[in-house]
Amino acid sequence: MKQIKIDATESTNDYLKQMLRQGPLDDGTIVRTLNQTKGRGQRGADWFFEEDKSLAMSVLKIWSADNQPNPFHLQWVICCAVLEVLSSLGKAAWHIKWPNDIMADGKKVAGLLIEHQFQGRIQSTVIGLGVNVNNTEFPKLPLADSLSRRLGIPIDLDLLCINLSASINQACHDLKTDMQQLDLDRFNQHLYLKNTDALFQDENKNVFEGRIEGVDEQGQLHVQTAEGMKQFSVGTIKHLLNLP
Repeated sequence: MKQIKIDATESTNDYLKQMLRQGPLDDGTIVRTLNQTKGRGQRGADWFFEEDKSLAMSVLKIWSADNQPNPFHLQWVICCAVLEVLSSLGKAAWHIKWPNDIMADGKKVAGLLIEHQFQGRIQSTVIGLGVNVNNTEFPKLPLADSLSRRLGIPIDLDLLCINLSASINQACHDLKTDMQQLDLDRFNQHLYLKNTDALFQDENKNVFEGRIEGVDEQGQLHVQTAEGMKQFSVGTIKHLLNLP
C-alpha cells in the first residue's frame, strides 16, 4: 500500500479525488494528513480535528468492470472492519451508529465518509475515516470522545493508520456477493441502540421517538414508531443521541 502523508489539507477525501483527476493511482493508495482543516462527515457535517491528536485518512479502492460492489454492502463490511480494529485496542461498549459512525460507550469516536466515482459504472471508491485518537477535549461536542479517554491509554497514530488501512483494504478485497446477508447480519449485530427507544428528527425538524429494529438490504433503517413500522433512507432522518 502506498501512503501519502501531507502536512495539511482541507479534506483527505477531496485531496485523493483531486489526485485521481490528475492521473491513475494504485489500488489501495492512502492519503493521511497531520492537520485536516475542513473535514466532512455524513451529509456535509463538520468533523472536529485536533492536530497531532486526531487521525484523518482516506483509502482508494479501484473497481474493475467485472467486480462491481453493492454500495450498501461495501459500507457494512467497512464499518465492521473499522470497528474490529478499534475494539481490539481495549474494552468498551463498541457499536456502529447508523449509517457509519463508530461509538465507544455511547460516545462518537470515529466516522466514515464513503464516496464513489462513476463513469458508466463505479470506477473507484474513496473511503474517508476520521478518528478521535488522543484528543483531550471537544469544544461544544458533548457526545464525542477519543479512544485514549475511553480506553485510558495513549494510542500510536502511525500504527493505527497502518492497521485501519490494512483492514479496510482487506474488507474491500474480500467483498463477496454471496456473503451480503451474513455481512448485513453482522452489521446489525453491532447496531447502536438496536431494540432500544431512541429519538429522531425528520426533514421537517419534527422530533419523534421510535424503537430501532435494524437495517435492511437497501440500507434503510427500520424504526417501530407510534404509527407503525417505518423505513428511512440515509439523509431523511437524523438519529439524535440523547433522550430527554
